[in-house]
Amino acid sequence: MKIVAILCRVLLGLMFMFFGANILHPFLHMPMPPANSLPAKFMGVMGPTGWMHIVGFFQVLGGLLVLLGGTTPLGLCILGPIIVNILIFHMHLEGGQGIAMGAIAALLEVILLVAYRSNFSGIFTFSAKPTA
Repeated sequence: MKIVAILCRVLLGLMFMFFGANILHPFLHMPMPPANSLPAKFMGVMGPTGWMHIVGFFQVLGGLLVLLGGTTPLGLCILGPIIVNILIFHMHLEGGQGIAMGAIAALLEVILLVAYRSNFSGIFTFSAKPTA
């Protein structure tokens, strides 16, 4: 399981660092969605506000934390909501088109959550109490 976890860490970390860096400083050509489509309207709102730059920053940060190893649980906590939003975007705004990379990221995230499950034991409890 250790080798699988390392492989998943490297793949997930590099994926988010690469695509997050592309959001911050575009170096890949991204095809524009058809005019007046839901994805075009969504990006028309998110792009000019700078929102996607914030998302790109957190993608790079989460990817770096996952790559470093000792900070993988924190990186997974940062990337989890981003992956959920990627899946929702592709399922609801694009009708499932282009969901493959999001599904791969989700699978890698789940494998890493299982591999690092002892680090998340405090979150999944029904008897949580505030620290004195």
